[in-house]
Amino acid sequence: MKIIFIAGPLTTGGDGSSAYIEKNIRIAEEYAFALAKVGVGFFCAHTHTSNHHGHAPEPFYYELDFEILKRAADALLAIPGWEKSLGARKEVEWARENGLKAFYPKDSTDIEDIVRWAKK
Repeated sequence: MKIIFIAGPLTTGGDGSSAYIEKNIRIAEEYAFALAKVGVGFFCAHTHTSNHHGHAPEPFYYELDFEILKRAADALLAIPGWEKSLGARKEVEWARENGLKAFYPKDSTDIEDIVRWAKK
């Protein structure tokens, strides 16, 4: 099974409020659900750490997610608006520099290319 790393804004790029963060988690979750429905493996940092913030320093989670990207991902899915996020920009840059396939869907229904690639 190929693993798609979902990258996008979580805390940066907005007002930093809990409502803004929750909105970003739900958006990322839409992509995770869409991939799961068609049997494509994924890692979604947004949902992975949604209830963990405050239990460890925020840099811990950024480092953890980045290590998962480097060690386990076969491709990266950049959620629209990823450019607003310092972490997502770093993840996309790393993917580009290391030849990791990257997808830039317009929304969570725009995953046909990802599915085709993942299932071949």
